[in-house]
Amino acid sequence: MVLWGKHWCVMKNLIVSVLLLLTPVLLYSQVDTLWTANILSKNLRLKEIKTQADSLVAELSSASTYLTKDSRFILKQYSPGSVVTSSFGGASSEQSRVLWDGIDISSMASGVLDLSLIPASMLSSSALYDGINGGAIAPMGSVGALNLTARIPKGRGTSTLFSASSIGDRGFFGHSWGNIGTVRYQSSLRSIAGTNNYPYTIGNLSGVLSGNSYNDLTYLQSFEGKLSKWNWQSTLWYTLSEKDNSGSVLTPEYINHLEDEVLRFKYALRNRSNQWQVYLSKEWQAYTDTNSPWIIQDTNTYSQATLQYSYRSKHQELFVTANYFGADGSNRNALSFLPHVLYNYSLSKKDRVVLKGAGYQNNAYFGAHYARTASSGNFQNQFALGTYYRLPTLNELYWNPGGNPDLDAERSYGMKYSLRRKGDFRLNLSTDQLYYDKMIQWAPGTSGNWSPQNYYSVYTSSTTMILARNWAKFNANLNLTHQYSRILATMNNDPAIVGKSLIYRPDLQAVFTSEFKLIKGTLQLRGFYTGLRHTLRDNSAVGEISAQYWCALAYTLSGANNRWNLLLQVDNVFNNERQYYQYFPMPGRSININLKLNSKR
Repeated sequence: MVLWGKHWCVMKNLIVSVLLLLTPVLLYSQVDTLWTANILSKNLRLKEIKTQADSLVAELSSASTYLTKDSRFILKQYSPGSVVTSSFGGASSEQSRVLWDGIDISSMASGVLDLSLIPASMLSSSALYDGINGGAIAPMGSVGALNLTARIPKGRGTSTLFSASSIGDRGFFGHSWGNIGTVRYQSSLRSIAGTNNYPYTIGNLSGVLSGNSYNDLTYLQSFEGKLSKWNWQSTLWYTLSEKDNSGSVLTPEYINHLEDEVLRFKYALRNRSNQWQVYLSKEWQAYTDTNSPWIIQDTNTYSQATLQYSYRSKHQELFVTANYFGADGSNRNALSFLPHVLYNYSLSKKDRVVLKGAGYQNNAYFGAHYARTASSGNFQNQFALGTYYRLPTLNELYWNPGGNPDLDAERSYGMKYSLRRKGDFRLNLSTDQLYYDKMIQWAPGTSGNWSPQNYYSVYTSSTTMILARNWAKFNANLNLTHQYSRILATMNNDPAIVGKSLIYRPDLQAVFTSEFKLIKGTLQLRGFYTGLRHTLRDNSAVGEISAQYWCALAYTLSGANNRWNLLLQVDNVFNNERQYYQYFPMPGRSININLKLNSKR
């Protein structure tokens, strides 16, 4: 809690300063419904299917917990509450990006954003740009992107949600929204903590896992309104996290401790066709690692300042973005400027082209994306192809020791086919094929330190199918993702790696959901399947994690004209063995209860 005490005053002063600056605007604006980001809105994307239980979970949970219901997200974590990253389309986490209304907020230090710190309430039903659709819009990534938004609910009201689990998790979420004069607002506070004490069994190993506690806090404050002919929105987003990791069950005596504090602010101003956005963020991070022959202590500060102008008309979108990144601390000291331009143009009702370019580290990079859409009856289909790039992170360039300032950007070439059927029986199919050149990989360098290198040429394939059918009192859907990856060549043509699969990517991942509407309440049964994964680059059987299956049961009930909602969940009903990483067991059977109290609407 040292980091919390040290920076609470900084956070408080920044919040007060921002609110004071906004006071004149709050007093003299007129309410209006604000826009939502419509970047590449004509992409034929697979939309999620949300159940009653999902709606309640989305109020309190993190994005990482919520997205387990979608097979397209390959989530990687050590235990509940730990840092969670995800990969889309068969690539690694660094190739994918997280955007906030079109502005890339993924860390330029590590290349990823911890999904356990993103509120699930910031995810819309079409937040994911999967496959090369993500490469088309992400300024720095090549495949897959999540586009977050902080929408203010209609009307006015309050909701309070409490949660508790049998493995020691405790959660609170408070949310209010309404009007201050003619200005719309929302305020939310989310706090989740867990001790993560639970029994485990992995093969012939068994015991009680401990030493993986966590404590996450999220505060979000938004205002929106109208000033003359301009709509405006301001959002302050603060997260504080402390996470412990006791190591695998083979090394329980080692403790890693991560403290992470981030303050983000975004202001948007838009009239009918033009939009200006300013994004500012500051991150303080402290990391202590004892899971090695020596103790590593790393304290760093990361900064981002982004100014974006966008123009939208019926047939085109233009985004001009200027990014400034800074990183300093015990293991890096770097500054970087990244201008980025994206142009999206509809050639016709069926054809669209996207052109993008970036300047980075004294080099220019260009990408292009073409998509053609056709419809026939209940069916829509889309074909897309293009070339994309992923820019190296500040850690990859300047980590000390081991950074490689001579890294080039990764280059990828891909194609995509999407098919959608509307109606009572819904079908969504999407497949991406990608070839990567100069894929960055950390490998032993000449100095003996591990160093990032443009090491791989890789082919990946990812195919997702979603089937859904609705009846009067019963709904069912299946989403299934098949992935294939092969390393075609390496820098030194290592025969132990060439021809092998990229690690941590299951060939098959599936989620089946069935929802029954009872006389009182709703019952949901959800099954999960994750195929065999490799944890070693040579795909040795020693590092394999076998395929695993588990299911969860949920019951939702509401009363008093929806003034209260109750969610009871039993996760891993049959107490199956689960692990995301080798020798890091996930909980067996556990019970969770959520209670939500709503004001009168």
